[in-house]
Amino acid sequence: MSTTPGPDDATVSQCLQLGHGFHEDEREKAVSVLDRLDHRLVGEPAAGVRIDLHAKDRDHPGQKVTLEAHVAGLPTMVATSERDDLWAAVTQVRDEVLRQLNDEKDKRRPNHRH
Repeated sequence: MSTTPGPDDATVSQCLQLGHGFHEDEREKAVSVLDRLDHRLVGEPAAGVRIDLHAKDRDHPGQKVTLEAHVAGLPTMVATSERDDLWAAVTQVRDEVLRQLNDEKDKRRPNHRH
């Protein structure tokens, strides 16, 4: 199975919703940080995926970045980070959602054992 997204596969670029704390002019940077998720979305139709990125109290002590991945047929995956550096926080939540996606996909493999 290919890990390169095909024309019908969901990608971060297609499915990313920038929420509170992010601006549309930051979309390209957010997509570039989050695009490591693309290979785990191969086989998922874009219509069944939504990725939400939010920042609460951005650029203040205690800011909180949240990434939610909604993939049809899977539980919602949520990761948060309170790192002071915004893009380091985005990287951290990306890695956590990627781990959760990997775990969910592994559970669904035919030879998976509990």
